[in-house]
Amino acid sequence: MKQSYNKIKKVAYIYDGTEFGGVEIYVLNLLKHIDRTRYLPCVVISGYNRGFSPPRFIEEVQKSGLELLVAPFPGNSRGISFAKDVWNLAQIFKKNNIDIIHIQTSNYDGGKRPILAAKLAGIEVILRTEHVPPSSNFKKYSRYLMKPFDLVTNYIITDSNSNRNEQINLLGRDPQKVYRSYCGIELEKFIPKHNPRRAKELLGFDPELPLIGAVGRLVEQKGHKYFVDAAARVIKEIGAVNFVIVGNGNLEKELKEQVSRLGIGQYFHFAGFQANYLPYVEAMDITVMSSIHEGFSLMMLEFMAMGKPCVFTNHPSFQEAIVNEKCGLLVELESGEALAQGILKLLGNPVLANQLANNALARVRAEFSLDRLIKDMMDLYDSTLGIKTYAPVEQAKIPVSV
Repeated sequence: MKQSYNKIKKVAYIYDGTEFGGVEIYVLNLLKHIDRTRYLPCVVISGYNRGFSPPRFIEEVQKSGLELLVAPFPGNSRGISFAKDVWNLAQIFKKNNIDIIHIQTSNYDGGKRPILAAKLAGIEVILRTEHVPPSSNFKKYSRYLMKPFDLVTNYIITDSNSNRNEQINLLGRDPQKVYRSYCGIELEKFIPKHNPRRAKELLGFDPELPLIGAVGRLVEQKGHKYFVDAAARVIKEIGAVNFVIVGNGNLEKELKEQVSRLGIGQYFHFAGFQANYLPYVEAMDITVMSSIHEGFSLMMLEFMAMGKPCVFTNHPSFQEAIVNEKCGLLVELESGEALAQGILKLLGNPVLANQLANNALARVRAEFSLDRLIKDMMDLYDSTLGIKTYAPVEQAKIPVSV
């Protein structure tokens, strides 16, 4: 039934993350910038997830004055606690007059509890954004396990065409229900005109040496061991070059041992977690992403928006933002040698590095703004509620690669 804008619709963002990263920033951006004269956002965390949600995400939600609803812990009995959690979520949805459920997950089989709770609460609009391509942890039985949940989900949202293709090919999802909307960033926060030399001095780096950097959690997915290996190869080839990783995580000790073993401790630096990491990005001459698997990365867009030359691993989703040899260099996955060759190529050709950075800056400004993302989401909400005509199903005409 066609609805109108007269009543502000309430959107519950269901969040199941366990670490603070790109997904959390994506969700916070949606929450903060959605048009509240049309849609009123709140965050809902299930009882099962309440003990796993990263404190920083909770703090950011509360600091922004956003409504946070947390279901009671349902207990440890597997079957009973699942049912209790579904029931508790349904009561929250009913009590708070939720119109739209928008699940944010990094798992292709995530969101089962809130989907069931939404149906129990009589909510007709259920959307699911799946931030990570299913190939990263695909299990064949899941395509059958998720079928009933997919049937009652209005749209599955992906952040890249490559992710969309995997949802369709690996999981057998209906192309007309899988909608691609690229991530977007607040472009005004990322200033491409800066002084790397001065930035290096302020952070204690030698301003005379190149600085090659990465930003990301120190976890297996990010492939930092290949970045460390690349650093050793570059230093062996041309001598003194500084490298830095900004971030923390469970592989910190292992990575520091690798640096020590390779004898590059003088030049390889660990900055730890930095709430404001942009001064480090400003100081970098080349940015690197060595991820083993990755969605459509916000950090990738931020590097582009800062006007930085980049060397990234050749993920399908990265290819949709970075045109190889035009906006940056895309190199073989899980290869320190390939990363090193990319870094050496840019260090040896500053004109090329500057050209790639300028092209990347123009591309991110044209295609990947937060304003465009917010409009995408509100148009999709409008369409699904029947407020106005919008045709995300037109994406079904996009060729699906096999």
